[in-house]
Amino acid sequence: METVAVVLSVGREHQEAFERGFREHELKVWQDLHGRGSLARATLSRLDISTQEVEGAVQYLVVAIFATGEGHGEHDDHPGFKAWNGIADTYQVAGAQAFGGETILHLPD
Repeated sequence: METVAVVLSVGREHQEAFERGFREHELKVWQDLHGRGSLARATLSRLDISTQEVEGAVQYLVVAIFATGEGHGEHDDHPGFKAWNGIADTYQVAGAQAFGGETILHLPD
């Protein structure tokens, strides 16, 4: 199992477009990978707490928990993600922060 977390800083003026686009594009990728068993769980959260605030931005935390280490690569190689990533980049006003690694402890559903 592998967990990946990404913090995105989206310009306030793009908040609605980003959230709509995420639902239209990335959610489909998540559903596809979940259906194949490679994505165990994923969330998109609008952050109210951040130690690295970016002026003029709404920050989002994207968390994906993959069944195996290969799932992350499967996600990043997914044509739907590649298309969405290009769109999402245009909404960001600061570089993304990414973190990930082997999940060592979790509560079952």
